[in-house]
Amino acid sequence: MYLHRCRGLPKKSFQAIVAAIRTIHADSSTKGALQQLKDLAVTPEQPELYEEAIKIYNPAYACEHPAFVTFPNNTEDIKRCLQIAAKTGSSVAIKSGGHCFAGYSTTDSKGFVISLKNMNRVQLKGNMVTVQAGATWGDVYSALDNTNYVAVGGCVPAVGIGGYILGGGYSMLSRGYGGLACDKAVSFSMVTADGGKLVQASNRENSDLFWALKGGGGGNFGVLVDVTLEVCPRPNMFIWRRLIYDSAEDSEKGFNAVAKNLDKFPKELNLDMAIHGYFGKKTLSLDAVYSDIHEDKVQSSLKALHPTTASKPKRFKSYLQFSTEYSKRHGFVHYEVEPIYVKGVMIDALPSSLAKYFASVEIPPECLLEFVHMGGDIAQHSPTSTAFPFRSAQYSFYTYGRFNRHDSKKREEVIKFATSVYDTVRESGCSLGSYVNYMDRHLKDWDNNFYGINYPHLCEIKEKWNPLGQGSLHFQQEIGSSWEPSKTDY
Repeated sequence: MYLHRCRGLPKKSFQAIVAAIRTIHADSSTKGALQQLKDLAVTPEQPELYEEAIKIYNPAYACEHPAFVTFPNNTEDIKRCLQIAAKTGSSVAIKSGGHCFAGYSTTDSKGFVISLKNMNRVQLKGNMVTVQAGATWGDVYSALDNTNYVAVGGCVPAVGIGGYILGGGYSMLSRGYGGLACDKAVSFSMVTADGGKLVQASNRENSDLFWALKGGGGGNFGVLVDVTLEVCPRPNMFIWRRLIYDSAEDSEKGFNAVAKNLDKFPKELNLDMAIHGYFGKKTLSLDAVYSDIHEDKVQSSLKALHPTTASKPKRFKSYLQFSTEYSKRHGFVHYEVEPIYVKGVMIDALPSSLAKYFASVEIPPECLLEFVHMGGDIAQHSPTSTAFPFRSAQYSFYTYGRFNRHDSKKREEVIKFATSVYDTVRESGCSLGSYVNYMDRHLKDWDNNFYGINYPHLCEIKEKWNPLGQGSLHFQQEIGSSWEPSKTDY
C-alpha cells in the first residue's frame, strides 16, 4: 500500500506530495471522474482547501492522499459520486468525521473521498431527532442543549455520527439510557453502494439492512444519509467525579474493588477507567459519571471503592459542555498531531490475575490503557438483536499509543506493547471480541473478532447490498473480505 511506501522516506513538504499526485495519476481513472465532479470537488490545485479536506484523525495514514475530495450537498450528489466512481473505475472512501483509527476514511491517489461534511442537519421532532451523516455529536448535543432531551452518543463531540453509529456506538449514557447509540435508532436512510437509489431501513422496511446497520460497521453496505434516533428525557445536571489510585499497589486494589462490585453498580453509574505512566508514576483513574437524579444511589457505590484521593464532583447543566470537558481528560483532540495505534478487546470480567497484571505492567510513556464501561442497558439486548454481538461485555478495553511519524523504532515499540497487552487479556479467559469502531489493520482473524456470532448473517446481507468485486465502495476489512494482515502490514 502507498501508506507503507511512505514510511521511512525523507520528510517531504505537503506541496511536493500533492505535486506528485498530479504527475503520477494525471491520466488515471480519477481524471475522468474529476471532470464530471468538478462542481463538488476540492483538488491538489487548491492546496489550502485540499490540505484541510484530506485531514483525518490518525496521521499514521496521512500519506494516503486521494486524487480529490467531493463535498455532496444532498442525496442526489452522493448518488452521482458513486455512479461516476463505478463508471470510471475509481475507488472511493466515505468520510463522516474522519475518526477511523485504521484510516479507512481516506484513500490513495487512485481514488477519491466523499466527505459528508456539508450534510450536517439536525432536526428534533417530539422525542425523535433526525441527524444527517455529516453531523458531529457536538452538533447533536448543541441542538438538544436547550431542550428537555439528551441523545445517547459519542464521548468526543468532534466525532462524526456516521461511522460511530454504524459500529454500534457506546456512550457514557448507554448503561442507564437504553443501550448503545444504535439501539436508539428507529430508521436509517442510505444510498446504495452503486449509487442507484435511496433506501429506507427500519423494522418495517428493509429489516435485514436495518439489523446490519446497527453495528455492522461503516463503509460496508452503502452511504449513510441520515438516521432517526429516539432521544431521552434529560436530567438537570450531569456529574463527573474522579477517583485516583496513585501507586501500583493501590491501583491493584482499585481494580479488584471494581471487579468485586461490577454486578452491584447501579446502571445509572458509568465508571470508565484508565491507567498510564504519563506523570512519572503509575496512576489508575476512575471517572464516575452520573446524574443528579441518581446521585445518592451512586455515592453509596463509590464509597466501596476506597480510592487514594477523590476529586470534588463537577456539575454540568449542558451535556455539550460536559462531553467537551470529559473528552479532554486524557488529551484527546479533534485530530491527533502524531500517529496513533489503538488495539482493544471487550471483556466480561476483571479477574484478579488481570488486575495484578495491569497494575504492574511497565507502560511506555506514550501509551494509555483505557477501560470504557459497558453493561447496564447494553446487556438487555441479545447478541443477535443487532449486528453488535458483545452484549455481555463489562468493559471495552484498549491500548492507545502515540509515536513520532519519523521514528520507526518507537512505532514498533508501541505496536509491540499494545499487541502484548492484547494477547495477555485474550489469554486471561475474559475476552469476547473487538469493537469494530476501533478498526485495527493488524488484527488477525478480524472478521470473527469484530462480528462474532453475527458474521455469517452479515456476509449474506453484504452480498445483497454491496457484493464483493462490484462497484467502488470497498476496503481491506470489509465484511466478506478474505484479507488478513501480513508481516508487511506491521
